[in-house]
Amino acid sequence: MRFTDLLKLPLVALWQQKVRTLLTTLGVVFGSFVLAASLSIGQGVQDTIERMSHRSDFLRKIRVGPAWGDSKTEEKAEQIEIKGEMQEDKRDRIRKATLQSKQRFATDRMRIKLTREKLQELAALPHVESVVPVIWQYGTALIDGQAQAVDIGSGRPVDVDCQRRLVAGRLFESSSETAALVSEFLLYRLGLTDDDAVKSVVGRTLRLEFRPQHHEPGFSLSLRKSDDTDVTREELAVLDKIRAQLPTAVTKLDLNPADLQTLQKAIHGVARPTSGPFHADFKIVGVLRLRNEEEQKEPWDPLRVETEVVLPFETATDLYFRVPGQNKQGIGQAIVIVDDEQNAKEVFKKIAETGLSTDALLEYIERERLMYLMIFGGMTCVAAVALLVAALGIANTMLMSVLERTREIGIMKAVGAGNGHLQFIFLAEGALIGISGGVCGLLLAWGASFPGDAWVRTIVTRDLKIDLEGSIFAFPPWLIFVVVSFAVLVTTLAAVFPARRAARIDPVRALRHE
Repeated sequence: MRFTDLLKLPLVALWQQKVRTLLTTLGVVFGSFVLAASLSIGQGVQDTIERMSHRSDFLRKIRVGPAWGDSKTEEKAEQIEIKGEMQEDKRDRIRKATLQSKQRFATDRMRIKLTREKLQELAALPHVESVVPVIWQYGTALIDGQAQAVDIGSGRPVDVDCQRRLVAGRLFESSSETAALVSEFLLYRLGLTDDDAVKSVVGRTLRLEFRPQHHEPGFSLSLRKSDDTDVTREELAVLDKIRAQLPTAVTKLDLNPADLQTLQKAIHGVARPTSGPFHADFKIVGVLRLRNEEEQKEPWDPLRVETEVVLPFETATDLYFRVPGQNKQGIGQAIVIVDDEQNAKEVFKKIAETGLSTDALLEYIERERLMYLMIFGGMTCVAAVALLVAALGIANTMLMSVLERTREIGIMKAVGAGNGHLQFIFLAEGALIGISGGVCGLLLAWGASFPGDAWVRTIVTRDLKIDLEGSIFAFPPWLIFVVVSFAVLVTTLAAVFPARRAARIDPVRALRHE
């Protein structure tokens, strides 16, 4: 047979059975549609995650904190005596609960602290670009003799959030500059209400004053005023005087001997304050406005500035450790920024080996990716099952076609058609159904991606306040090849048995078939 005849005969056979061919092809179309949609969404979500992650450096950030748990009590955990007759598993539970109770009330529960030396060790790790301590302090701000209690934090010279909220002046020129940014709300509380007065504060001196921090055992004194206003620096000074005099003043209180002995035993060895307020001066270089409602809804960033006074992070760190009582205590948190997100896992593991508390958004992203892969993998399996069901329909259709065309097959054999020719004709029919069904299913998925993408964007923008970049659907060349090739492979394999059966038909018996 001529090659052109081998190509025409499958087309003629499919055209003669239009309805049957259409119904058979629809099964392949819907199976290919589900396969293309699942692969497209899976790839699109992966691409979207990559695009969103590269918009900022959050995948390169590792949050590091001190390790909690008093090392002294941990060393004595096995020596804790649990009295009474009980099972060993209960004794072990009681021992652990006793240890936790001791740690809860321990004077110093931090087993590993984020001291200056520990920060330097983190900065020396391979692939670490920088270590940004997250500093927070409570003190008093003074401008021209006017004082106000404030929260003091740290910031980076390049900070997008601070840049857009800057209403006067400039940002920091370096991370070690002796400069400060102040909030418009702080200036308002200091009496600088007019816009011109706010702008005129740039270039003036800001004095920050701190009370000595007491982390050793002793009296904890605080003052809450009836009008809920901040405690003034004068009131704080009075509290310091009271705390210094209390250990000796308790003997003059109206207490019976037993109560006095109980109190003196509790405060035995308490150190008295030995220094007055600590202060440092900074040049005001800029004024920040308060966040609006939309900005307050933005995703949380560990380096986002939330305080009324902002210092460059190196300056803030140096100031923190200069305040009496804080050098040994360490800071509460630092952000390690890795040079490349590919190295984040390695750095995360090395920090965890030091015993410090670690947390990275990269872990959550990988969990999300795994979840998406499982979901879209399930959808792909469903699509494969749909195509297999369609293949069964194709095999059944081909078998019926062989029975109906038995006489035709006999004639073709009688005029010289070989077994290979007949197998090729039926396999070509299956392949044609696969090509047309795969292409149509792919086009259907591509058409559905436009309203689907718009719907997803609407939900994400409304609920998460995030503007997605690019489409949530992706149709790379490999996806087009895989969908069409898989459809053709399935339908061609479904036609193998009918084709072999057609090739084995006896031409003499076929010509007698009615």
